[in-house]
Amino acid sequence: MTHQFTCRYKANTQIFINGSLHVDETEEFLKKGRSPMLLVESKGHAMHVFVNQKLQGYFSSLVYCSISFCFSSASASGNGTVSHFKFISSISLKAGNNEIALLSMTVGLQNAGAFYEWIGAGPTSVRIEGLKNGTVDLSTSTWTYKIGLQGEHLRIYDTNNLNAVKWESTPEPPKQQPLTWYKAVVDSPPGNEPIGLDMMHMGKGLAWLNGEEIGRYWPRKASKYEICVQKCDYRGKFSPNKCNTGCGEPTQRWYHVPRSWFKPSGNILVIFEEKGGDPTQISFSARKVSNVCSHISEDHPSFYSQSLQTSSTGKNSNKATVSLKCPTNTQISAVKFASFGDPVGTCGSYVQGQCHDPNSVSMVEKVCLHKNDCELELSKENFDMQLCPSLVKQLAVEVVCS
Repeated sequence: MTHQFTCRYKANTQIFINGSLHVDETEEFLKKGRSPMLLVESKGHAMHVFVNQKLQGYFSSLVYCSISFCFSSASASGNGTVSHFKFISSISLKAGNNEIALLSMTVGLQNAGAFYEWIGAGPTSVRIEGLKNGTVDLSTSTWTYKIGLQGEHLRIYDTNNLNAVKWESTPEPPKQQPLTWYKAVVDSPPGNEPIGLDMMHMGKGLAWLNGEEIGRYWPRKASKYEICVQKCDYRGKFSPNKCNTGCGEPTQRWYHVPRSWFKPSGNILVIFEEKGGDPTQISFSARKVSNVCSHISEDHPSFYSQSLQTSSTGKNSNKATVSLKCPTNTQISAVKFASFGDPVGTCGSYVQGQCHDPNSVSMVEKVCLHKNDCELELSKENFDMQLCPSLVKQLAVEVVCS
């Protein structure tokens, strides 16, 4: 590839860009040991930098398991607000030809907004400082590039292609190392509850089970400096951060794995880690549901497709309706909380407000008790709709499933 590093790659792709630099043996840094500086500018979103396949930054050396070669990296990335970044690091060069490789990673490209097609991603400038001829600009030099990684091309995550490479068996897998493939044999979790893959302690990458793609994981933490709310209210002027929650917490931790993908034993879990993490902390978690909640206001009517057909006849009341459903093979065994009026709190911590229909619990028990699922309409037949006439009333319910 010549000049113009900026290309528009598809979302979630990785590009290896290779270039070379010839260093004269009379360069002073070869004798004095003062290393030149590599400066790379990129429009986003992340990058690993390799020089002669050796570590040039603060990351430890990595083992690219199963691809039968090793190299080290220095890394840089943008953030959720500003995608472009600069990579600056001292590098070790030798006399003669030196290879510079940039692994440019694109998380995703903008697909809406003004001039979104011109935003782009990827490196735009590569320079080296500290040579006897001053700064060397490699941006217009001849480069070659390759989309993707060797492990992806060989499809080593496919159970039919596992032997396409030599895996290194180790009781203690490498940790906090970018660009590492991991493979483990796991048993199917007991029970029949929904299963999630817990990737809390990993960095960013892809996961497969028995050749089926679980998907991309990235338990990136939301900024703790954002303004978060305990209760969301979308009324009034809208802004993108109006109802932020979970500040300082991972944006996602568990990744759903269909139970149909599991065999009784001998399941092959393959992980490709881009940034670095601790694979010994990966686990499967079962989602056990013991309580179910619902909270709805009388001014939020339910919508059913048949309402379009019945609205002309005037028979469709379109009342707000609470829906409760326990997991398969369980039923609603108790009503832990129910209040029609102005209840406050969240699931697990509801409390009555100043306005409360005393028949709330008995009504929910009448309709829902000993059933797997039920629906309860906010109507005068079920609740005291004349209660607190100046208030938009709500119904909060929490039931126990067993």
